[in-house]
Amino acid sequence: MQKSIIVIHYGEIALKGKNRLLFEKQLHRNIHEALRDIGYSKDVQRVNGRFILSLGDDEIGDSSHEIILQRLREIPGITYFGVGFEVGRNIEEIVDGVITLSKDLPSGSFKVDTRRSDKGFPLSSPEVNRLVGQAIVDRFNLPVNLNNPVSVVRIEIAFSGVYIFCARYQGIGGLPVGASGKVVSLISAGFDSPVASYLIMKRGARVYFAHFHSSPYVSRNSIDQVHSLIGRLSDFQHESICYMVPIAEIQKKIIAAAPPQYRVLLYRRVMVRLAERIAARHKCEALVTGESLGQVASQTLRNMRVVDESASMPVLRPLIGMDKEEIISLARTIGTETISAEPYDDCCSFLMPRQVETWGSVRQVHEIESKIDYTEEYEQALHNAEIVVVANRYAKEVTNDFT
Repeated sequence: MQKSIIVIHYGEIALKGKNRLLFEKQLHRNIHEALRDIGYSKDVQRVNGRFILSLGDDEIGDSSHEIILQRLREIPGITYFGVGFEVGRNIEEIVDGVITLSKDLPSGSFKVDTRRSDKGFPLSSPEVNRLVGQAIVDRFNLPVNLNNPVSVVRIEIAFSGVYIFCARYQGIGGLPVGASGKVVSLISAGFDSPVASYLIMKRGARVYFAHFHSSPYVSRNSIDQVHSLIGRLSDFQHESICYMVPIAEIQKKIIAAAPPQYRVLLYRRVMVRLAERIAARHKCEALVTGESLGQVASQTLRNMRVVDESASMPVLRPLIGMDKEEIISLARTIGTETISAEPYDDCCSFLMPRQVETWGSVRQVHEIESKIDYTEEYEQALHNAEIVVVANRYAKEVTNDFT
């Protein structure tokens, strides 16, 4: 018996205690959802600390499998996976399966790595390694190197079956999206907030998005870029909802009433309040921003405190200790760098003052805001927000029924 399979492993989930099953079920659902449209979702089984995806009678290496491999690489919670066979629970079938796999091994040294969680199997891991390794040497005349091999033949002897594979593909690790609650990310078209959104997805949170723009007084470039960015980020959580919220009318009120150096701080406090209303609609637990300590003049500790004072829920900053080079490097890794590098009009640059307050005062902000009535503009901004659902890098508008 040689059944084509993909063996999917997780890492951090295995360290969970009594709630481990909840994380495993969430990851199972996410894998199921990622593969549903290509017909493999029902073939994923959770067994003995791993998932097994059955490929049926397909030949390993079939071109259609590339789609599966790409999607598995982008599911938070998966640490690594391998393509191979499920074989019978005896050494003869294990050897036959490994010989079939080994015909595609590159020239060079190899080793056999057996993990035997089922101690009832009659042979120990070293004994399996020795017998299988000898069979490969006899058949293909490849040298053995236990310390630095070119190829590794992996054998997993579990209670549910025996699984063998050679090539091992790296996942992104972390926790499955949906296992850690829901958040709203304040996303711009720049490098930072998309990376922050990715990192919070990797910690298991489902991310809703809010993008604030100054259209029609500036171009819609930022809206289009955010649309593309969320298309890419949706590959990590399958589907996303984004609110494109116009705040130019609110900004005009701020410009008329506030000292120029306080504009950016007041803009951000407005965005936090509006994002909280969106968060309440979707029962989210926190907000996420792409701020990094000291990266720009407005992102000082005091200013972050002033912004946070306007919030009634936690404001998470995954990038707080990262510098710009680190952020751009991660953007490159996750596929958002090229999109973010395009020019755009940021809402905070709308009538940007020459100088930005770096050491804001909560008292001063309260005095300014006491002279501004945002009530009507808040309602209009949310009423006029474009709400888009983005899945697999394609989007469709949906009716705005914000209440």
